[in-house]
Amino acid sequence: MQHRFTVRARPIAKGRPRFGQKRVYTPKRTADAEAVIAANYRGPYFDGPISMSCVFHLDRTVITIKSLDDDDQSPLQGDTTNYLKTVEDALNGIAYADDKQILRVKGSKK
Repeated sequence: MQHRFTVRARPIAKGRPRFGQKRVYTPKRTADAEAVIAANYRGPYFDGPISMSCVFHLDRTVITIKSLDDDDQSPLQGDTTNYLKTVEDALNGIAYADDKQILRVKGSKK
């Protein structure tokens, strides 16, 4: 089983947890980005191990696989892994039970 979808919004790198007086919380910008990704998912629920691939553009995120040349550049400043973590966390409980099911992940910035 495979599913591909596009989120037409600027990718947001996962923000570091914030510490309040008595709790730890996700920054609003990160929580909002996760909500947009979750709202765009219309695919199946996956049981068992999965792989995930994401390509991040300035105005959208597309799940795909692509080889890169050493000369490729991106205007996005965040770490690719932080963009991926936003997607992984947003789909917890929606596309899969927990992101620990992801055995293989690929991410790139355009």
